[in-house]
Amino acid sequence: MNRINQVDTEEFDMEWVNLIMSARKMGLTMEDIRAFLRSPFQPTTISLSTENDRFMSSKEFIKQSS
Repeated sequence: MNRINQVDTEEFDMEWVNLIMSARKMGLTMEDIRAFLRSPFQPTTISLSTENDRFMSSKEFIKQSS
């Protein structure tokens, strides 16, 4: 196969893909995401909010909390 026609494929971590897609749906630009990831001032506390988590409904969160 000609090297020019060959497509390089990469394997992506689906958790990162989902995080980036969620950020995009919330209105962040790719530059916003890059700036956040490069920032030395990352939050160090874990948020337990599931408000923007499309994978966990509030019913499931309440069920897991009890």
